[in-house]
Amino acid sequence: MGKTFSQNAEVTSVYLSPASPGVDERSRDDKARTLPLRSARIIKIDKIQPDPDQPRKTFNQESLESLAESISELDGIIDPITVEHVEHDDRYRIISGERRYRAAKMVGLEELPCIVKEVDDHNRFLMQFIANLQREDIQPLEEAAGIRQLVETYDYNQLKVAKLLNKSKSYISQVLGLERLEEPAREIIRNASIPKEAQIQASREPDRVKQRDILIEASKDGNTIRKLRKGREVKKQRETNGQNFNSRKEHLALDKTEAFRTWAWESPDKHFSISIRFTNAQDTANKTGICKKALKAALASLEKTVDSLFPSPSQASGHNGVHADAADK
Repeated sequence: MGKTFSQNAEVTSVYLSPASPGVDERSRDDKARTLPLRSARIIKIDKIQPDPDQPRKTFNQESLESLAESISELDGIIDPITVEHVEHDDRYRIISGERRYRAAKMVGLEELPCIVKEVDDHNRFLMQFIANLQREDIQPLEEAAGIRQLVETYDYNQLKVAKLLNKSKSYISQVLGLERLEEPAREIIRNASIPKEAQIQASREPDRVKQRDILIEASKDGNTIRKLRKGREVKKQRETNGQNFNSRKEHLALDKTEAFRTWAWESPDKHFSISIRFTNAQDTANKTGICKKALKAALASLEKTVDSLFPSPSQASGHNGVHADAADK
């Protein structure tokens, strides 16, 4: 049977703990060669706590479950997490490795291997931020917030941030631009998997409805940035030509909390459209009934108009007969 995680930890502690009586010369020599890791410890998991100020705020549940499964199969984590000792409550605060900590708690581990460091606020934030950026699933909005903190709290300019993260200055500018997204757009991002490129494209739109339109389209399967850009060009052209009924309809559907003022519908073949505009403030339920009555009345009026302008052959012959009889008399 393979060794348990605790047994492995005990073996490892020979190299990580101070020498004790009974340890032979060879073990002490091996320990001497591992002095750079002398701050590593096996720490009870209930003595470890996340850092509430770390840049990463969201963790993908599916990814955590997958990591937890791997930890369970290995009977422990392979890479130690990095922590700092908080003296006033005798606990250890996580600097990096919160995903591993969360996954370890999910499978019921009681202790974790930790690298203990002493860092100031600036270096702690840099370690956390860079560690998070190395993961592909970090939210772009969290990345933007981290960059903003570097700029405002630690006096970095965009060029310095770009060099630190090994990114272009234009990339840093684009990510910071995500902060222009309105809250409804941010809510869509939090609840759907939206490519970063689509989020950046949406952030360039000053109108909150257009921001949401882009993000909703981006969340649909099979959509690419090229398709989204083409779609935006088509929509702009329709707006120019006064044919933006569909986009208005989508806008009304999104603004469920607001009483709509205009109802518009365009036929599938785009040969005609119908629009009803309300002048009085009424709730949505009343307006639905009004729309139904108005459409029935409009259809009846349309039939009368068509009948008067284009009478059927039977109607035409009937009228001719009346005139003829009158002339004979």
